[in-house]
Amino acid sequence: MDLLELDEDSLMEIFSYFCFNELLVLSSVCKRFLYISQRHLRKIRNFELDYRSVAGRDNYPEYLRNVFTSLGPTMEAFRFSGGYIMDETLKQHIVDNLAAHCSNLRYLTINYTILTEQHLRPLAVLLATLHHLDLGRCDLTDESLGEFLRSRPLHLRTLAIPGNPNLLGKFFNDWTTARELEQLDLSCCFSLNVQEMDEFLNTAKCLLAVDVTKSLWLERNKDIFQKDGRSIMLGTSLPALEYYKAG
Repeated sequence: MDLLELDEDSLMEIFSYFCFNELLVLSSVCKRFLYISQRHLRKIRNFELDYRSVAGRDNYPEYLRNVFTSLGPTMEAFRFSGGYIMDETLKQHIVDNLAAHCSNLRYLTINYTILTEQHLRPLAVLLATLHHLDLGRCDLTDESLGEFLRSRPLHLRTLAIPGNPNLLGKFFNDWTTARELEQLDLSCCFSLNVQEMDEFLNTAKCLLAVDVTKSLWLERNKDIFQKDGRSIMLGTSLPALEYYKAG
């Protein structure tokens, strides 16, 4: 009996025994295998990309396209940590695929990866659906981050940008789209000037908690979070998710 003659339930049962990368391969065999493979793959809602595994592939552009077209439409959370020294072409492929295919993303975490305007501009399209964004230790600048945050209406509940020592706080200027923001992690942003936050805090009416650990200027001026009737706690409790990791 030909495998393609089996009913859909039988194929779903058979395909359940294949691993992630095997399902990706099967998805390119024919339209029916693509459909069955994607039914399994799209059960993965929280996905972490293994950079080392991807970087070792000769055909990584095709592999990444297959991953994101298969998982992207139903993916709710994505996490990636590439390291400060990584292939720039590979980084751009990841960014472009995220922007093109992950239209329902709620949680985005990119850590230990240098992000410039070239990377943040395409990612801005994701701000329409994101509720939680973590760009910790990404060597961000005020100019690139400010342009990114002001580029779209935001629905962010939490923003974590710890360990970005080049941030002085100028990205807060004219940032008026954080009306739903509840938690802000600024820890280890050593040079951040608290005075740049004053006007921003007047518009971020839902802000409940800020983490300023090791941010020297902020720690010396913590009273700004109680100024003018504000009641903003120090210390955040950011979402912790479980991820399926592959690459």
